Amino acid sequence: MKIRREFKIGVFAVIVILISWWGIKWLGGQNLLLSSSTYYAYYDDVSGLMVSSRVKLRGVDIGNVQDIELEGNKVKIEMLIEDKYADMIPANSVAELGSAGLMGGTEVNIIQGDATAAITPNCTIEGRLKPDLIGDIAGKASGLIDGLNVTVDNLNTILSDNGEPLTQMIANLEAMTSTINNIVSSAQHSLNGTLNNLRTFTDTLAENTTHVESMLTNLDTFSTDLAEAQFVEQLSTTIEQLNGVITTLNEGDGTAGMLLNDKALYDSLNAAGNNLALLLEDLKANPMRYVHFSLFGSSESKAERKAAREERKAAKAAQKGNN
Repeated sequence: MKIRREFKIGVFAVIVILISWWGIKWLGGQNLLLSSSTYYAYYDDVSGLMVSSRVKLRGVDIGNVQDIELEGNKVKIEMLIEDKYADMIPANSVAELGSAGLMGGTEVNIIQGDATAAITPNCTIEGRLKPDLIGDIAGKASGLIDGLNVTVDNLNTILSDNGEPLTQMIANLEAMTSTINNIVSSAQHSLNGTLNNLRTFTDTLAENTTHVESMLTNLDTFSTDLAEAQFVEQLSTTIEQLNGVITTLNEGDGTAGMLLNDKALYDSLNAAGNNLALLLEDLKANPMRYVHFSLFGSSESKAERKAAREERKAAKAAQKGNN
């Protein structure tokens, strides 16, 4: 049986209509190939929101806005959300309406609650407005601009009231700058000479690096040898022995220590010295008292010798009394 041409045209037209309808739905954000359910939310104002605006959960598209209409003093929106995401939306979640970004546009962002039960189809989700980031920035910028305007006005007032002192200060700064430039210019030759000398010194030092390193090595070797030399050890031993001798003298041990620390011995030796001096003086004055020569025997009687002895004793006693 032949299929009539009119029937073919009709079937083709129906297919085109179906494809067009599916394309319109798809462009509107509704995928007919996926299972979705309808949910509602109410707001005081939905400026910027349009049919087909995206509905998101944690930044992921889960549906779109299907219808917007006024209902009393509220605005009712109808959202179509894919069923596979319904179990992830608790019953006390919030549909937050706000800016889609800096590029503009408005979207619905589902903020998950903490309820154990999930939303059910055709239920109403609590709606709220998200603070407008751009508007907030604009408000703050407006306040900042107002503050800057006040600051500029105050600065202009200060400049107008103190114009002459500021002009004088600027003139003084210019004069000081000119003076500094003159000083730098006059000292430029000396600075160049100093820099040249410094450059020459560094070049010479670089050329004689080997000699400097050798000198430092020799100095290090000499220091090491000096530290390890035997005379250092001998000097330490000598100092220790000298300290022992001084300690012995201070403690009064030995003859030298007793001479340094025994005052009675010192006084005895001092008195003996004085007596010896007197004896020598008397010997010089009266040598004949101590030395006698006689070819025929001594002419001095025992009485005279006794008198001489008594005289010497008296002289010694007088000398002790004077001391």
